[in-house]
This record gives sequence, C-alpha cells and structure tokens, in this order.
Amino acid sequence: MSKKKGELVIINRFLTDDLSILAQKAKKTIPLYLVYNTEGVITKRTHAGSTLKDRAAVENLFPGLNFGNFYYQIVDLNPSSFISVCKKQELDALVDKIKSHKLALAGISLGTSVLVSIWDHVQDHTLYTNADLIRKEGNDIGGVIISKNTDPIQQTYTINGLIVANTDLLGFSGVVSFLSGNHGQESNFKETIEALENSFVSNRTFSVLLRVFISAILGILLVNFLIFNHYFEKTERIKTSLALDTENKKNLTLLREKVGEKERKVDAIISFSNSRTSFYLDRLALSTPESILFSEVQYSPLQMPIQTSKPILLYDNVILVLGSSSNSEDFSTWITGLETLDWVKKVETMDYDYKNNNSSEFKVQISVEDPKK
Repeated sequence: MSKKKGELVIINRFLTDDLSILAQKAKKTIPLYLVYNTEGVITKRTHAGSTLKDRAAVENLFPGLNFGNFYYQIVDLNPSSFISVCKKQELDALVDKIKSHKLALAGISLGTSVLVSIWDHVQDHTLYTNADLIRKEGNDIGGVIISKNTDPIQQTYTINGLIVANTDLLGFSGVVSFLSGNHGQESNFKETIEALENSFVSNRTFSVLLRVFISAILGILLVNFLIFNHYFEKTERIKTSLALDTENKKNLTLLREKVGEKERKVDAIISFSNSRTSFYLDRLALSTPESILFSEVQYSPLQMPIQTSKPILLYDNVILVLGSSSNSEDFSTWITGLETLDWVKKVETMDYDYKNNNSSEFKVQISVEDPKK
C-alpha cells in the first residue's frame, strides 16, 4: 500500500508462504506489519461488564497462563474485550526469520485484534478473514462474535472507497493501524512493538539523511568539478597561450638570428667595395695578359642559389673568375704568377675547355687572404 495525496492506495497484492519471495518484492525501506493469526493463536471474549483489566483479565480467561512463555494482546470493544494469546517461542522465531531477510518489520498484532483500526469504517455485519468469521450482533459493537471460518470464501469489502479482499483484510488493518499510530490494544510485548517502530523510524531517518548527505556530497563534488573544470580549462588556455608566446619568442629569436646572418652575408658582399677587396681585384686585373678576357668575376660567390626560407651560404674570401683565353701558354703563365702573389692562398682551375683551335673557356677559383685582417 502507498499513501498518495493523503489517501491510501493499494498498489500490489500477492499470497506466498515463502519469506524469500516477500524479500524480493518488498523494498528494505518499506515498513511491514505482521498480523500473527495462525492456529497457535487463541482468542477469547470477556464477559460483558467485566471490570478486569490488562493482566487480570488475561488470567481470568486463561487461568494458570505462564506469562513468561506466552504473549497476549487485548482489544477493548466496550462493554466486552477480546484477548488473544500465543507462544512467545513461535512468534519470536517468526520475527527473527523476518529480520534475517533484512525486512523492515514495524509492527505486530495477534489474531484479529488489529481489525479495531477499521471497525468504524465497515458497514457489513459479517466479516470473513483468511481464517476467522466475525459477526456483529445488532448495532452494539460489544455484541461481536469471533469464530473460526470453516468454509473459506472469496469476498470483498468497500472501506472508505477502497475495495479490499477478505484475505487482505487483516493486512490492510495492520497498515491502517501503523499509519494512524493508534493501536488501541494492550499487550505484554508493547516494548517489542515500540522497539520495532523506533528501529524502523531510525533506519528510515538514517536512510533519508544518508541519501540527502550523499546527494549533498555529489552536489558539492559536481560544483567542485565544474569549478575545477572551468579553472582547469582557463589554466590550460593560459598555458597554451604562454607556450605559443614562448614558441613565438623562440621563432622570433631564430628569425632575428637568420636575419642577422643574412645581414652579415650582405655586409660581406657589400664589403666587396672596400679598399682591400678593390686591391685584390685591381691586382688581378693588372696581372691578366691581353690574351685572357674575363666574362664574369664573383667575390664571395654563392654556394647554392638563393632559396626561400633557406640560409644564404657564401664561399668566403674566394674570387671566382670565368672567361676565355686565346693562348694556353699565357693562361699557364698567368696561373703560375697568381700563385706567387702574397695575398693569394690558393689557385684552382675548376674548368678549362677548348672552344676551338684559337680559344678556350676557363673557370678559376682563387682563395685570398681575409681582407678584414
């Protein structure tokens, strides 16, 4: 059963004699109410107008009853009362078995005593439970007769708009008794019932608080995660930006070095016009016989053609001379003469091809002293 918008709703019902099935169907947080109404439960009615109460009333109906071995429960239906008794050993064994299945037992009732919780809402004068027959004699509530039901039948009752089967009547009454908190019964196991109720309330409160605590922790962790993730992403962006700045600075430094290197190369090329370099070229021109003509003279020639994003490489302190000669003897004499000059370190004939009988083309590389020294 469930309570929705202040009204009771029957959401499920089933019959079983196996507690393990009940444990599978019932959640651990759902309170269970035990109505103990087996053949071991004996119910008797007191005499009308009896003034005996509680234990005295029990001793009057059950003389010599050992209260150490029996539980009793009294339902007062003025002017009479109904007293149910059962062996403690049997009920305790069942309670322990229920607890062993981790079920949340929250209340206990003996026999048909629990019907008192719905008595005022039943219009029928005859009620059938799963084992008993209850008859009202007239309109007097005290005129109630309880007997064993020897002819089991299937019947339903309408209680405040709810249709309840006769086999569910005691269980339904137990739920109403638990929810109302008004048991209207006297017994010698009140402390047990109170302990069960307190245990259920404590466990329920703990379960609710635990869920709230876990939800709060998860909420805090989620907020922390979102905050951490926000600042982590922000930090990563800053790190990435710093890395890019560092890389850009590094690239800028390399670029400056490359530009500086190129500037030095350019300066070296420009230094071609300084006096010492001019001296080399002037002496080279003066030493050249008339039979030799220069087609090209390069000072510090390129090691390779200039390429984008490639360094400019030069042959430092080298004069590359290309031209033609009409007299091979003059060419040999000229080369020999160059090798004797004090500012010439080395002379190499890179190429010498006969163009015809009267002319040859040549390529000569002259290594000279560093003009900066």
